[in-house]
Amino acid sequence: MSQVYVFEAKVVRFSKNRYIIYPPREYQLKLEKFHGRKIKVITVIESG
Repeated sequence: MSQVYVFEAKVVRFSKNRYIIYPPREYQLKLEKFHGRKIKVITVIESG
């Protein structure tokens, strides 16, 4: 069964050449059970 989460996130520099998607705290708690697993991510960047 698939699970879908929709939220706004920040892109944060993790190291010199790596960036991570940083979800809001309430979604961090929901997503922690997937730690270490590969997931599919769809990214929409609005101009503005």
